[in-house]
Amino acid sequence: MQLQAVASYDPDGDGQEHAEAVPNATDGNQTTYWTTEGYRSPLTAIGKRGVGIVLDAGEWVQLSELTVVSDTPGFTLEIRTGADPEGPFEDLAGEPQTVEGETTFELDGAESQYWLIWITDLDGRAHINEVTAR
Repeated sequence: MQLQAVASYDPDGDGQEHAEAVPNATDGNQTTYWTTEGYRSPLTAIGKRGVGIVLDAGEWVQLSELTVVSDTPGFTLEIRTGADPEGPFEDLAGEPQTVEGETTFELDGAESQYWLIWITDLDGRAHINEVTAR
């Protein structure tokens, strides 16, 4: 299943997070990436619940897993779903995990058109090099 990265998501900040680099997360090239801004404190310490990117499946789909590749391991993210690309993304589709080089999230057949890669614990900067789904 091909997902398209379509927007950054920063609801507790200025509303965007390196929007120009969003397409890199699903371009099929693991050497390119979307990046967060740099944070010198954990997100929660500065009043943010998280930051992330929105993926569009093009239609309502059921996914069993989503894999995230990153060259900056050590941050925590979860997968959320929503009915609109601008949010809110209230439904948790994958349990939070600490991202390593390649991390697969089991989604147990979650259904949506819009999927959020939601980084909830970050101290520094995170790259999302590639996202794939099945």
